[in-house]
Amino acid sequence: MTIHSTNSRSAPELSDSIEEAPLATGVAVDAEMARLRMELASTTALLADATTRYREIEGSMAYNVGLRLSKGPVGKMYRAFARRRAAKFVPPTAGMPVSADIPGGAAEAVAAHAAPRSICSDAAIQALPFNVPVAIAHPDWLGIRSSAAQMFDHLLLLTDELTPDDSESIAERLLKRSPAVVVLQGFPFSYQHLVQALNRQAPDLPIHVVWHGTFMQATEDYAWRSFRLMCSLQKQGKIRRIGLVKKGQEQILRHRGLDAHYLLNMYRAIPDKATTVPVAPIKLGIWSISELRHKPPYEMLAAASTIKDAQVVGSVASERMLDFCREFGLAQNFLGRMVPQAEMPGHLATTHLNLYVTLNECAPMLPLESFAAGVPCIVGPNTPYFENHPYLQSRLVVPVPDDAHAIAQKIQLALAERDRIISEYREYAIEHNAESARSLQRFLN
Repeated sequence: MTIHSTNSRSAPELSDSIEEAPLATGVAVDAEMARLRMELASTTALLADATTRYREIEGSMAYNVGLRLSKGPVGKMYRAFARRRAAKFVPPTAGMPVSADIPGGAAEAVAAHAAPRSICSDAAIQALPFNVPVAIAHPDWLGIRSSAAQMFDHLLLLTDELTPDDSESIAERLLKRSPAVVVLQGFPFSYQHLVQALNRQAPDLPIHVVWHGTFMQATEDYAWRSFRLMCSLQKQGKIRRIGLVKKGQEQILRHRGLDAHYLLNMYRAIPDKATTVPVAPIKLGIWSISELRHKPPYEMLAAASTIKDAQVVGSVASERMLDFCREFGLAQNFLGRMVPQAEMPGHLATTHLNLYVTLNECAPMLPLESFAAGVPCIVGPNTPYFENHPYLQSRLVVPVPDDAHAIAQKIQLALAERDRIISEYREYAIEHNAESARSLQRFLN
């Protein structure tokens, strides 16, 4: 990726502000200046985000490995093959219809390239009922997508690649379904274009956002810019209300004058009983995505190493995680790939317990998904789960998240009382889901 600029600075610094457009003054010039300032601020922030993403990619192991392969014999062979393949196909001249007689199936490729891209299919929008709340989420943000799918009956999936033109088209088609409210999940940065388009085309339509992050994630450039932009749009009246799944954050934002509400995550499915699992090995699932800064796996791995016949399983693992397992004599069977959302229940159900003890948390979906699959999940003290259930709290909530010995003690307790834990959870989940529904109703009303 190459970013060109006529300024001496190639991209804005991360500290550059996202300015808020002033309120309309009634003077045409002031209104136009306000619009241009907002567009400039939006473009500046998007450029900063693109620059940051490029820097992250450039510093990644995958990028550097790929670069070395590209410069070596494998890269030379690939380029030679690509040149030979390209030489066999001459694209049609401008204005020439694409013919099915073009060899090698290239007609379809040309047609696909020539056709305008569709960021959201008509079928997905037309499947929405009339006059209902519509949630919109990024398809690859799995926890947020899971939360939205459980809390809302109607979910539309959009990536973080929206352009203003895309957004105008999506807004026009979506408004034909007369949604009661549009609820954006997690606020991917380019969703700002959809907010602007919906405000232009339907100024009275309520647009809400559910923020799934914590203030600790302000260290992450993307999350911080997205959070500030969301708050800015709410102050301008373009976003009506913000929902937060971290308890207490709504009070902080209200103190800043924002319309903010707490939302309690839930999972609709309630298990009939605990799953039946073999006596050994004792499979302990660790499904956090490798080594996120606020979700390091090492305390959980250390705790698992004290359990006889234990084997940790999960999706992806870094080389350091694998080395840690070897050092501690811990058997592991990580899949080495991300698990699609549809496959997660099956993987979770094969474990004796799942572990999700993290340093920083909102209301994670994985523990709820684990219980829905009939498997207890041990969590840290930073979720709202089991607050009003002394038994489940005593068996599943680790009081200090970086205490491996405490995690090991909870594992031993939960293994011994696995069936009872699921039985108690069945009753707990009914009230939990009812409270979640009440929080959603307050948010939407």
